[in-house]
Amino acid sequence: MKLAAVMAVPVISLWGGTALAQGPAGLNMFCENGGHAAGGQQPRVPFEIRTTNEVRDPVSDEVITPATRTYLTTAGGTAVFPEGDSFGPNPPNMLPTIYENAKTCRGNEIPNTLPSTPDNPYNLHDDPVIRQIDKTSPTDDLDWIMDEIEAMAEPRKVCRSVRGYRFCYSYPRRVNIADLRELAQNAVDIIEGNDLRGRFSEREYEGFPLLHYLGGLKTKAVDPETKTITITQLWYDTHIESDVAYIDPTVVNDEEWTINYVVKILNRGHEDFAPYAMFFDDPTELDLTDLGGPDLTQGGDAFPRLPNVGMDQTFFPMEEGLEYTLNMKMPPARFWNLSYHWGWRNHPPRVQVTENVLVPLANGMPRNAAEIAVFGENPRESEESKLNAIGMIGDTAPAKRMWRMFRELAAMDTGRDYRRHFRGFNASVVRAQMELIRQAFYDWRNRRTLPTGYEMAPDTDVTALFLNNTMYGKLKGHDGEAEVRMDQGLWDKRGDKVNIQLLNGDYFPHAYVLVDFGGLRGWENTFHNTLPVGGAGPLFTFGRNYFWIHVAGQGPIPVPPATRPDEPSPTP
Repeated sequence: MKLAAVMAVPVISLWGGTALAQGPAGLNMFCENGGHAAGGQQPRVPFEIRTTNEVRDPVSDEVITPATRTYLTTAGGTAVFPEGDSFGPNPPNMLPTIYENAKTCRGNEIPNTLPSTPDNPYNLHDDPVIRQIDKTSPTDDLDWIMDEIEAMAEPRKVCRSVRGYRFCYSYPRRVNIADLRELAQNAVDIIEGNDLRGRFSEREYEGFPLLHYLGGLKTKAVDPETKTITITQLWYDTHIESDVAYIDPTVVNDEEWTINYVVKILNRGHEDFAPYAMFFDDPTELDLTDLGGPDLTQGGDAFPRLPNVGMDQTFFPMEEGLEYTLNMKMPPARFWNLSYHWGWRNHPPRVQVTENVLVPLANGMPRNAAEIAVFGENPRESEESKLNAIGMIGDTAPAKRMWRMFRELAAMDTGRDYRRHFRGFNASVVRAQMELIRQAFYDWRNRRTLPTGYEMAPDTDVTALFLNNTMYGKLKGHDGEAEVRMDQGLWDKRGDKVNIQLLNGDYFPHAYVLVDFGGLRGWENTFHNTLPVGGAGPLFTFGRNYFWIHVAGQGPIPVPPATRPDEPSPTP
Protein backbone atom coordinates (compact mmCIF):
# COMPACT_ATOMS: atom_id res chain seq x y z
CA MET A 1 0.00 0.00 0.00
CA LYS A 2 1.39 3.38 -1.00
CA LEU A 3 1.00 6.25 1.43
CA ALA A 4 1.97 9.60 -0.06
CA ALA A 5 3.83 11.87 2.37
CA VAL A 6 3.30 9.44 5.25
CA MET A 7 4.14 10.77 8.68
CA ALA A 8 4.69 7.77 10.96
CA VAL A 9 4.09 9.32 14.36
CA PRO A 10 3.29 7.39 17.54
CA VAL A 11 -0.32 6.57 18.13
CA ILE A 12 -1.71 7.28 21.55
CA SER A 13 -1.65 3.62 22.60
CA LEU A 14 2.15 3.79 22.78
CA TRP A 15 2.22 6.25 25.61
CA GLY A 16 0.30 5.00 28.61
CA GLY A 17 0.26 6.56 32.05
CA THR A 18 -0.88 10.14 32.50
CA ALA A 19 -0.24 10.89 28.83
CA LEU A 20 -2.91 8.40 27.81
CA ALA A 21 -5.67 10.41 29.41
CA GLN A 22 -4.72 13.77 27.88
CA GLY A 23 -2.92 12.75 24.71
CA PRO A 24 0.33 14.53 23.85
CA ALA A 25 -0.77 17.59 25.83
CA GLY A 26 -0.31 15.45 28.93
CA LEU A 27 3.45 15.68 28.44
CA ASN A 28 3.57 19.46 28.80
CA MET A 29 4.03 19.34 32.56
CA PHE A 30 7.26 17.40 32.01
CA CYS A 31 8.59 18.97 28.79
CA GLU A 32 7.51 22.58 28.57
CA ASN A 33 10.00 24.01 31.09
CA GLY A 34 8.68 27.55 30.74
CA GLY A 35 8.12 27.38 26.99
CA HIS A 36 10.23 28.62 24.11
CA ALA A 37 10.79 32.09 25.57
CA ALA A 38 12.41 30.50 28.63
CA GLY A 39 14.57 28.17 26.55
CA GLY A 40 12.18 25.21 26.82
CA GLN A 41 9.69 23.59 24.47
CA GLN A 42 6.39 24.93 23.22
CA PRO A 43 3.30 23.14 24.56
CA ARG A 44 1.97 20.18 22.65
CA VAL A 45 -1.74 19.99 21.94
CA PRO A 46 -4.33 17.19 21.91
CA PHE A 47 -4.88 15.08 18.84
CA GLU A 48 -7.54 16.06 16.35
CA ILE A 49 -11.20 15.17 16.81
CA ARG A 50 -12.09 13.05 13.80
CA THR A 51 -15.31 11.53 12.51
CA THR A 52 -16.47 10.18 9.15
CA ASN A 53 -19.73 9.39 7.38
CA GLU A 54 -18.90 5.68 7.31
CA VAL A 55 -21.89 3.42 8.03
CA ARG A 56 -21.38 0.14 9.87
CA ASP A 57 -23.73 -2.69 10.68
CA PRO A 58 -24.75 -2.26 14.33
CA VAL A 59 -24.56 -6.00 14.95
CA SER A 60 -21.59 -7.29 12.93
CA ASP A 61 -19.72 -3.96 12.80
CA GLU A 62 -19.04 -4.61 9.12
CA VAL A 63 -18.74 -1.58 6.85
CA ILE A 64 -21.95 -1.04 4.91
CA THR A 65 -21.03 2.27 3.29
CA PRO A 66 -17.35 3.28 3.13
CA ALA A 67 -16.43 6.76 4.29
CA THR A 68 -16.48 9.50 1.66
CA ARG A 69 -16.22 12.42 4.10
CA THR A 70 -13.89 12.98 7.03
CA TYR A 71 -14.48 15.74 9.56
CA LEU A 72 -11.48 17.10 11.48
CA THR A 73 -11.34 19.52 14.37
CA THR A 74 -7.67 20.39 14.58
CA ALA A 75 -5.97 20.00 17.96
CA GLY A 76 -9.27 18.96 19.45
CA GLY A 77 -10.41 22.57 19.28
CA THR A 78 -7.78 23.79 21.74
CA ALA A 79 -5.32 26.65 21.24
CA VAL A 80 -1.87 27.66 22.47
CA PHE A 81 -2.13 31.39 21.73
CA PRO A 82 -4.84 34.02 22.17
CA GLU A 83 -6.92 34.87 19.12
CA GLY A 84 -5.42 37.33 16.68
CA ASP A 85 -4.35 37.93 13.09
CA SER A 86 -1.45 35.61 12.30
CA PHE A 87 -0.87 37.49 9.04
CA GLY A 88 -0.97 40.95 10.60
CA PRO A 89 1.80 43.14 12.03
CA ASN A 90 1.60 41.50 15.47
CA PRO A 91 0.96 37.79 14.97
CA PRO A 92 0.15 36.14 18.30
CA ASN A 93 1.95 32.94 17.31
CA MET A 94 5.32 34.57 16.56
CA LEU A 95 7.93 33.64 19.15
CA PRO A 96 11.00 35.60 20.24
CA THR A 97 14.12 34.62 18.32
CA ILE A 98 16.54 32.69 20.51
CA TYR A 99 19.98 32.02 19.07
CA GLU A 100 20.41 28.60 20.61
CA ASN A 101 19.90 25.04 19.48
CA ALA A 102 16.44 23.57 19.95
CA LYS A 103 15.81 21.58 23.14
CA THR A 104 14.59 18.13 24.05
CA CYS A 105 11.86 17.43 26.59
CA ARG A 106 14.49 17.30 29.32
CA GLY A 107 16.07 20.57 28.23
CA ASN A 108 19.13 19.15 26.47
CA GLU A 109 20.35 20.78 23.26
CA ILE A 110 19.75 19.10 19.91
CA PRO A 111 22.93 19.71 17.90
CA ASN A 112 22.78 21.53 14.56
CA THR A 113 19.31 23.02 15.01
CA LEU A 114 20.19 26.73 14.88
CA PRO A 115 20.04 27.59 11.16
CA SER A 116 20.96 31.28 11.24
CA THR A 117 22.63 33.79 13.57
CA PRO A 118 23.46 37.51 13.36
CA ASP A 119 27.09 36.59 12.72
CA ASN A 120 26.44 33.75 10.28
CA PRO A 121 23.18 33.81 8.30
CA TYR A 122 23.99 30.32 6.96
CA ASN A 123 24.96 28.63 10.17
CA LEU A 124 24.48 24.97 9.21
CA HIS A 125 26.50 24.72 6.01
CA ASP A 126 29.75 25.86 4.49
CA ASP A 127 30.00 28.18 1.50
CA PRO A 128 28.78 26.26 -1.56
CA VAL A 129 31.16 25.17 -4.29
CA ILE A 130 29.68 26.53 -7.51
CA ARG A 131 30.28 25.48 -11.11
CA GLN A 132 28.63 26.38 -14.40
CA ILE A 133 26.47 23.73 -16.08
CA ASP A 134 24.27 23.27 -19.13
CA LYS A 135 20.91 24.57 -17.92
CA THR A 136 18.80 22.84 -20.57
CA SER A 137 15.82 21.22 -18.88
CA PRO A 138 13.53 18.35 -19.92
CA THR A 139 10.93 21.02 -20.68
CA ASP A 140 13.26 22.66 -23.21
CA ASP A 141 14.12 19.43 -25.01
CA LEU A 142 10.57 18.11 -25.11
CA ASP A 143 9.43 21.46 -26.49
CA TRP A 144 12.13 21.28 -29.19
CA ILE A 145 11.11 17.73 -30.12
CA MET A 146 7.48 18.77 -30.43
CA ASP A 147 8.45 21.76 -32.58
CA GLU A 148 10.39 19.47 -34.92
CA ILE A 149 7.56 16.96 -35.27
CA GLU A 150 4.99 19.71 -35.78
CA ALA A 151 7.18 21.31 -38.46
CA MET A 152 7.53 18.07 -40.42
CA ALA A 153 3.75 17.59 -40.21
CA GLU A 154 2.83 21.07 -41.48
CA PRO A 155 0.49 20.84 -44.50
CA ARG A 156 2.06 21.52 -47.87
CA LYS A 157 0.67 24.64 -49.51
CA VAL A 158 0.34 24.71 -53.30
CA CYS A 159 -0.80 27.66 -55.43
CA ARG A 160 -1.73 27.56 -59.12
CA SER A 161 -2.83 30.23 -61.58
CA VAL A 162 -5.52 29.41 -64.11
CA ARG A 163 -6.80 32.01 -66.60
CA GLY A 164 -5.73 34.86 -64.39
CA TYR A 165 -7.10 33.40 -61.18
CA ARG A 166 -4.84 32.16 -58.40
CA PHE A 167 -5.91 29.10 -56.43
CA CYS A 168 -4.15 27.93 -53.24
CA TYR A 169 -4.82 24.81 -51.28
CA SER A 170 -3.15 22.63 -48.66
CA TYR A 171 -2.75 18.91 -48.46
CA PRO A 172 -1.09 16.64 -45.89
CA ARG A 173 2.59 15.91 -46.19
CA ARG A 174 4.06 12.45 -46.05
CA VAL A 175 6.21 12.32 -42.93
CA ASN A 176 9.67 10.74 -42.96
CA ILE A 177 8.93 7.77 -40.73
CA ALA A 178 12.53 7.28 -39.59
CA ASP A 179 12.86 10.89 -38.45
CA LEU A 180 9.50 10.74 -36.69
CA ARG A 181 10.38 7.55 -34.85
CA GLU A 182 13.75 8.88 -33.72
CA LEU A 183 12.31 12.12 -32.37
CA ALA A 184 9.46 10.34 -30.59
CA GLN A 185 11.83 7.77 -29.06
CA ASN A 186 14.05 10.56 -27.74
CA ALA A 187 10.98 11.99 -26.00
CA VAL A 188 10.15 8.58 -24.52
CA ASP A 189 13.72 8.26 -23.22
CA ILE A 190 13.50 11.68 -21.54
CA ILE A 191 10.17 10.83 -19.91
CA GLU A 192 11.36 7.39 -18.72
CA GLY A 193 14.72 8.70 -17.50
CA ASN A 194 16.74 6.49 -19.87
CA ASP A 195 20.22 7.03 -21.26
CA LEU A 196 20.03 9.77 -23.88
CA ARG A 197 21.58 9.93 -27.35
CA GLY A 198 22.76 12.47 -29.87
CA ARG A 199 22.12 16.12 -29.06
CA PHE A 200 20.51 15.07 -25.77
CA SER A 201 23.43 13.05 -24.43
CA GLU A 202 25.14 14.20 -21.23
CA ARG A 203 22.28 16.44 -20.21
CA GLU A 204 22.36 17.30 -16.51
CA TYR A 205 18.86 15.85 -16.14
CA GLU A 206 19.73 12.50 -17.75
CA GLY A 207 18.39 9.65 -15.62
CA PHE A 208 15.74 11.75 -13.84
CA PRO A 209 12.37 10.64 -15.28
CA LEU A 210 9.21 12.69 -15.57
CA LEU A 211 7.29 9.59 -14.51
CA HIS A 212 7.72 8.96 -10.78
CA TYR A 213 8.15 5.19 -10.75
CA LEU A 214 11.71 4.70 -9.45
CA GLY A 215 11.03 4.93 -5.71
CA GLY A 216 12.39 1.44 -5.14
CA LEU A 217 15.81 2.61 -6.33
CA LYS A 218 15.94 5.80 -4.28
CA THR A 219 17.06 4.51 -0.89
CA LYS A 220 20.67 5.28 0.08
CA ALA A 221 22.60 4.69 3.28
CA VAL A 222 24.87 7.11 5.11
CA ASP A 223 28.52 6.21 4.57
CA PRO A 224 29.82 4.65 7.81
CA GLU A 225 33.32 6.07 7.33
CA THR A 226 32.63 9.66 6.30
CA LYS A 227 29.23 9.97 8.06
CA THR A 228 27.91 11.66 4.92
CA ILE A 229 25.42 11.00 2.15
CA THR A 230 25.14 12.74 -1.22
CA ILE A 231 21.80 13.88 -2.62
CA THR A 232 21.61 15.20 -6.18
CA GLN A 233 18.67 17.41 -7.10
CA LEU A 234 17.38 19.17 -10.21
CA TRP A 235 15.37 22.39 -9.92
CA TYR A 236 13.46 23.64 -12.98
CA ASP A 237 10.00 25.08 -13.69
CA THR A 238 7.76 23.89 -10.84
CA HIS A 239 9.82 20.73 -10.34
CA ILE A 240 12.37 19.48 -7.85
CA GLU A 241 13.63 16.02 -8.80
CA SER A 242 15.97 14.03 -6.54
CA ASP A 243 17.93 10.80 -6.73
CA VAL A 244 17.24 10.06 -3.04
CA ALA A 245 13.78 9.64 -1.51
CA TYR A 246 14.77 7.62 1.57
CA ILE A 247 17.90 7.64 3.70
CA ASP A 248 19.07 4.80 5.93
CA PRO A 249 20.94 6.61 8.73
CA THR A 250 21.51 3.56 10.95
CA VAL A 251 25.22 4.28 11.38
CA VAL A 252 24.57 7.84 12.62
CA ASN A 253 21.56 7.35 14.87
CA ASP A 254 23.65 8.66 17.75
CA GLU A 255 26.14 10.81 15.83
CA GLU A 256 26.10 14.08 13.96
CA TRP A 257 26.28 13.64 10.20
CA THR A 258 26.24 15.57 6.94
CA ILE A 259 24.06 15.69 3.85
CA ASN A 260 26.17 16.62 0.83
CA TYR A 261 23.74 18.40 -1.50
CA VAL A 262 24.52 18.71 -5.20
CA VAL A 263 21.83 21.04 -6.56
CA LYS A 264 21.60 21.76 -10.29
CA ILE A 265 19.54 24.79 -11.32
CA LEU A 266 18.18 24.40 -14.83
CA ASN A 267 16.09 26.82 -16.88
CA ARG A 268 13.39 28.60 -14.88
CA GLY A 269 14.76 27.10 -11.67
CA HIS A 270 15.99 30.27 -9.91
CA GLU A 271 15.18 29.84 -6.24
CA ASP A 272 16.29 30.05 -2.62
CA PHE A 273 17.45 26.60 -1.50
CA ALA A 274 15.38 25.73 1.56
CA PRO A 275 15.44 22.22 3.03
CA TYR A 276 12.87 22.26 5.81
CA ALA A 277 13.92 19.53 8.28
CA MET A 278 11.50 18.07 10.82
CA PHE A 279 12.89 16.73 14.09
CA PHE A 280 11.40 14.57 16.81
CA ASP A 281 12.07 14.79 20.50
CA ASP A 282 14.85 12.56 21.82
CA PRO A 283 13.34 9.06 22.05
CA THR A 284 16.07 7.95 24.46
CA GLU A 285 14.95 10.50 27.09
CA LEU A 286 11.25 9.69 27.22
CA ASP A 287 11.14 7.37 30.19
CA LEU A 288 9.67 10.07 32.41
CA THR A 289 8.95 7.91 35.45
CA ASP A 290 11.65 9.71 37.45
CA LEU A 291 9.57 12.88 36.99
CA GLY A 292 6.33 11.16 37.91
CA GLY A 293 5.36 10.73 34.27
CA PRO A 294 4.86 7.84 31.86
CA ASP A 295 7.50 5.60 30.33
CA LEU A 296 7.00 6.16 26.61
CA THR A 297 9.86 3.76 25.88
CA GLN A 298 7.93 0.89 27.52
CA GLY A 299 10.99 -0.28 29.35
CA GLY A 300 13.22 0.27 26.35
CA ASP A 301 11.13 -1.81 23.93
CA ALA A 302 9.50 1.17 22.18
CA PHE A 303 11.04 4.02 20.20
CA PRO A 304 8.58 6.89 20.68
CA ARG A 305 8.66 9.73 18.17
CA LEU A 306 7.07 12.97 19.31
CA PRO A 307 6.77 15.99 16.99
CA ASN A 308 9.15 18.64 18.27
CA VAL A 309 10.68 21.29 16.02
CA GLY A 310 11.14 21.98 12.31
CA MET A 311 13.19 24.58 10.45
CA ASP A 312 14.44 25.84 7.14
CA GLN A 313 18.07 24.82 7.48
CA THR A 314 19.12 27.49 5.02
CA PHE A 315 17.61 29.95 2.57
CA PHE A 316 20.42 30.25 0.06
CA PRO A 317 19.90 31.99 -3.32
CA MET A 318 20.56 29.85 -6.41
CA GLU A 319 20.78 31.00 -10.03
CA GLU A 320 20.04 29.22 -13.30
CA GLY A 321 22.87 27.46 -15.07
CA LEU A 322 24.84 26.79 -11.89
CA GLU A 323 25.46 23.74 -9.73
CA TYR A 324 25.75 24.26 -5.97
CA THR A 325 27.48 21.75 -3.70
CA LEU A 326 27.09 22.34 0.01
CA ASN A 327 27.37 20.26 3.18
CA MET A 328 24.43 20.44 5.58
CA LYS A 329 25.11 19.63 9.23
CA MET A 330 22.55 17.29 10.79
CA PRO A 331 21.80 16.27 14.39
CA PRO A 332 21.99 12.58 15.34
CA ALA A 333 19.57 10.75 13.08
CA ARG A 334 17.35 9.49 15.90
CA PHE A 335 15.89 13.02 15.89
CA TRP A 336 15.33 13.25 12.13
CA ASN A 337 11.97 12.60 10.48
CA LEU A 338 12.35 14.06 6.99
CA SER A 339 13.62 16.99 4.93
CA TYR A 340 11.04 18.87 2.89
CA HIS A 341 12.82 20.73 0.08
CA TRP A 342 10.75 23.61 -1.22
CA GLY A 343 10.91 26.82 -3.21
CA TRP A 344 8.75 29.82 -2.38
CA ARG A 345 8.81 31.22 -5.93
CA ASN A 346 6.80 28.26 -7.20
CA HIS A 347 5.11 27.06 -4.06
CA PRO A 348 3.39 24.70 -3.40
CA PRO A 349 4.22 22.54 -6.46
CA ARG A 350 8.00 23.03 -6.16
CA VAL A 351 8.49 20.48 -3.37
CA GLN A 352 10.48 17.27 -2.86
CA VAL A 353 10.77 15.19 0.32
CA THR A 354 13.53 12.87 1.52
CA GLU A 355 12.58 10.68 4.48
CA ASN A 356 14.20 8.66 7.25
CA VAL A 357 13.65 5.03 6.27
CA LEU A 358 13.97 3.96 9.91
CA VAL A 359 10.78 5.82 10.88
CA PRO A 360 8.29 3.01 10.30
CA LEU A 361 4.91 3.00 8.67
CA ALA A 362 1.90 2.34 10.87
CA ASN A 363 2.22 -1.40 10.18
CA GLY A 364 5.82 -1.42 11.43
CA MET A 365 7.38 -1.77 7.98
CA PRO A 366 10.26 0.49 6.87
CA ARG A 367 9.30 3.86 5.45
CA ASN A 368 10.12 2.80 1.86
CA ALA A 369 8.12 -0.45 1.99
CA ALA A 370 4.97 1.11 0.55
CA GLU A 371 6.82 2.54 -2.44
CA ILE A 372 8.54 -0.78 -3.13
CA ALA A 373 5.25 -2.67 -2.83
CA VAL A 374 3.76 -0.51 -5.58
CA PHE A 375 6.66 -0.09 -8.02
CA GLY A 376 8.99 -2.98 -7.17
CA GLU A 377 12.52 -3.02 -5.81
CA ASN A 378 14.11 -2.36 -9.20
CA PRO A 379 11.83 -1.06 -11.96
CA ARG A 380 14.89 -0.85 -14.24
CA GLU A 381 15.63 -4.56 -13.95
CA SER A 382 13.80 -5.42 -17.17
CA GLU A 383 11.41 -3.95 -19.69
CA GLU A 384 8.60 -5.88 -18.03
CA SER A 385 9.49 -4.49 -14.59
CA LYS A 386 9.58 -0.97 -15.98
CA LEU A 387 6.22 -1.25 -17.74
CA ASN A 388 4.61 -2.82 -14.68
CA ALA A 389 5.86 0.05 -12.52
CA ILE A 390 4.73 2.73 -14.97
CA GLY A 391 1.42 0.89 -15.22
CA MET A 392 0.68 1.79 -11.58
CA ILE A 393 0.62 5.48 -12.51
CA GLY A 394 -2.79 6.77 -13.56
CA ASP A 395 -3.39 7.06 -17.31
CA THR A 396 -4.74 10.58 -16.85
CA ALA A 397 -1.36 11.80 -15.55
CA PRO A 398 -0.01 14.38 -18.03
CA ALA A 399 3.47 12.81 -18.07
CA LYS A 400 1.97 9.40 -18.77
CA ARG A 401 -0.29 10.78 -21.50
CA MET A 402 2.79 12.24 -23.21
CA TRP A 403 4.68 8.98 -22.71
CA ARG A 404 1.93 6.82 -24.18
CA MET A 405 1.39 9.02 -27.25
CA PHE A 406 5.10 9.45 -27.97
CA ARG A 407 5.46 5.65 -27.76
CA GLU A 408 2.70 5.32 -30.33
CA LEU A 409 4.50 7.74 -32.66
CA ALA A 410 7.79 5.90 -32.12
CA ALA A 411 6.12 2.64 -33.18
CA MET A 412 4.19 3.95 -36.19
CA ASP A 413 4.64 2.65 -39.69
CA THR A 414 2.84 3.17 -42.97
CA GLY A 415 0.28 0.45 -42.31
CA ARG A 416 -3.36 1.31 -42.81
CA ASP A 417 -4.63 -0.06 -39.52
CA TYR A 418 -2.35 1.01 -36.68
CA ARG A 419 -4.58 0.59 -33.65
CA ARG A 420 -7.94 2.22 -33.56
CA HIS A 421 -6.59 5.77 -33.30
CA PHE A 422 -4.55 5.61 -36.52
CA ARG A 423 -6.54 4.77 -39.65
CA GLY A 424 -3.86 5.13 -42.26
CA PHE A 425 -0.78 7.29 -41.96
CA ASN A 426 -0.02 10.79 -43.12
CA ALA A 427 0.97 14.10 -41.59
CA SER A 428 -2.58 14.96 -40.58
CA VAL A 429 -2.55 11.98 -38.22
CA VAL A 430 0.69 13.22 -36.66
CA ARG A 431 -0.70 16.74 -36.28
CA ALA A 432 -3.77 15.44 -34.47
CA GLN A 433 -1.57 13.41 -32.13
CA MET A 434 0.68 16.40 -31.46
CA GLU A 435 -2.26 18.55 -30.41
CA LEU A 436 -3.03 16.01 -27.69
CA ILE A 437 0.63 15.76 -26.68
CA ARG A 438 0.85 19.56 -26.41
CA GLN A 439 -2.20 19.58 -24.17
CA ALA A 440 -0.59 16.99 -21.88
CA PHE A 441 2.70 18.92 -21.94
CA TYR A 442 1.02 22.11 -20.74
CA ASP A 443 -0.83 20.15 -18.04
CA TRP A 444 2.45 18.60 -16.88
CA ARG A 445 4.16 21.99 -16.58
CA ASN A 446 1.60 23.48 -14.20
CA ARG A 447 0.55 21.75 -10.98
CA ARG A 448 -1.06 24.91 -9.54
CA THR A 449 -4.26 23.81 -11.21
CA LEU A 450 -5.94 20.53 -12.12
CA PRO A 451 -5.00 18.79 -15.38
CA THR A 452 -7.41 18.25 -18.25
CA GLY A 453 -10.32 16.02 -17.28
CA TYR A 454 -10.54 17.01 -13.60
CA GLU A 455 -12.89 19.54 -12.00
CA MET A 456 -13.34 20.92 -8.50
CA ALA A 457 -16.52 20.02 -6.69
CA PRO A 458 -18.73 23.12 -6.36
CA ASP A 459 -18.63 23.12 -2.54
CA THR A 460 -14.85 22.74 -2.34
CA ASP A 461 -12.30 25.34 -1.20
CA VAL A 462 -9.25 23.27 -2.14
CA THR A 463 -8.85 20.21 -4.37
CA ALA A 464 -5.79 17.97 -3.97
CA LEU A 465 -5.21 15.39 -6.70
CA PHE A 466 -2.76 12.50 -6.31
CA LEU A 467 -1.41 11.66 -9.77
CA ASN A 468 1.93 10.39 -11.12
CA ASN A 469 2.95 9.69 -7.52
CA THR A 470 2.89 13.44 -6.87
CA MET A 471 0.18 16.05 -6.33
CA TYR A 472 -1.76 18.62 -8.33
CA GLY A 473 -3.92 21.20 -6.62
CA LYS A 474 -6.59 23.80 -7.23
CA LEU A 475 -7.58 26.66 -4.96
CA LYS A 476 -11.07 28.04 -5.35
CA GLY A 477 -10.99 31.27 -7.36
CA HIS A 478 -7.30 30.92 -8.25
CA ASP A 479 -6.25 31.44 -11.87
CA GLY A 480 -3.75 28.58 -11.82
CA GLU A 481 -0.83 30.86 -12.69
CA ALA A 482 -0.02 33.18 -9.78
CA GLU A 483 1.51 32.08 -6.48
CA VAL A 484 -1.02 29.97 -4.62
CA ARG A 485 -2.30 31.67 -1.48
CA MET A 486 -5.64 31.35 0.24
CA ASP A 487 -7.85 34.40 0.06
CA GLN A 488 -8.01 36.59 3.12
CA GLY A 489 -10.89 35.46 5.25
CA LEU A 490 -10.59 31.77 4.38
CA TRP A 491 -9.39 29.64 7.27
CA ASP A 492 -7.65 32.48 9.07
CA LYS A 493 -9.89 32.76 12.14
CA ARG A 494 -10.48 30.33 14.94
CA GLY A 495 -13.48 28.15 14.17
CA ASP A 496 -13.31 28.66 10.38
CA LYS A 497 -14.07 25.67 8.19
CA VAL A 498 -12.39 24.68 4.94
CA ASN A 499 -13.59 21.97 2.56
CA ILE A 500 -10.80 19.94 0.97
CA GLN A 501 -11.59 17.56 -1.88
CA LEU A 502 -9.22 14.59 -2.21
CA LEU A 503 -8.89 12.81 -5.57
CA ASN A 504 -6.68 9.92 -6.60
CA GLY A 505 -5.91 9.28 -10.26
CA ASP A 506 -3.25 6.61 -9.64
CA TYR A 507 -3.89 2.88 -9.46
CA PHE A 508 -2.71 2.50 -5.87
CA PRO A 509 -3.91 4.04 -2.59
CA HIS A 510 -2.61 7.41 -1.47
CA ALA A 511 -3.20 9.14 1.85
CA TYR A 512 -3.64 12.74 2.92
CA VAL A 513 -1.57 14.36 5.64
CA LEU A 514 -2.15 17.86 7.01
CA VAL A 515 0.92 19.41 8.66
CA ASP A 516 1.05 22.66 10.62
CA PHE A 517 4.37 24.55 10.31
CA GLY A 518 4.14 26.53 13.52
CA GLY A 519 0.79 28.23 13.11
CA LEU A 520 -0.62 26.32 16.06
CA ARG A 521 2.39 26.02 18.39
CA GLY A 522 4.47 29.02 17.31
CA TRP A 523 7.41 30.01 15.10
CA GLU A 524 10.44 32.29 15.11
CA ASN A 525 12.04 34.01 12.13
CA THR A 526 15.69 33.12 12.62
CA PHE A 527 16.90 34.33 9.23
CA HIS A 528 18.55 37.67 8.60
CA ASN A 529 18.70 39.98 5.63
CA THR A 530 20.19 38.21 2.62
CA LEU A 531 18.85 40.65 0.03
CA PRO A 532 22.35 42.10 -0.64
CA VAL A 533 23.49 38.66 -1.86
CA GLY A 534 20.35 37.93 -3.88
CA GLY A 535 18.46 36.01 -1.21
CA ALA A 536 15.11 36.47 0.47
CA GLY A 537 15.76 34.78 3.80
CA PRO A 538 13.72 36.89 6.21
CA LEU A 539 10.77 37.39 3.89
CA PHE A 540 9.42 33.96 2.97
CA THR A 541 11.07 31.39 5.20
CA PHE A 542 9.28 29.02 7.56
CA GLY A 543 12.02 30.00 10.01
CA ARG A 544 12.19 27.65 12.98
CA ASN A 545 8.89 26.40 14.31
CA TYR A 546 7.13 23.86 16.46
CA PHE A 547 5.32 21.71 13.92
CA TRP A 548 2.25 19.57 14.47
CA ILE A 549 0.44 16.93 12.42
CA HIS A 550 -3.31 17.30 12.28
CA VAL A 551 -3.92 13.64 11.45
CA ALA A 552 -1.48 12.22 14.01
CA GLY A 553 -4.18 10.75 16.22
CA GLN A 554 -5.72 8.33 13.73
CA GLY A 555 -3.19 8.46 10.92
CA PRO A 556 -3.28 9.74 7.33
CA ILE A 557 -6.66 9.91 5.59
CA PRO A 558 -6.78 7.14 2.95
CA VAL A 559 -7.72 8.00 -0.63
CA PRO A 560 -8.71 4.87 -2.61
CA PRO A 561 -7.09 4.14 -5.99
CA ALA A 562 -8.62 5.07 -9.31
CA THR A 563 -10.45 2.43 -11.33
CA ARG A 564 -8.31 1.23 -14.20
CA PRO A 565 -10.08 1.61 -17.58
CA ASP A 566 -10.33 -1.25 -20.06
CA GLU A 567 -8.25 0.76 -22.52
CA PRO A 568 -6.53 4.15 -22.05
CA SER A 569 -8.06 7.00 -24.00
CA PRO A 570 -5.95 9.54 -25.91
CA THR A 571 -7.73 12.23 -23.87
CA PRO A 572 -8.60 12.10 -20.14
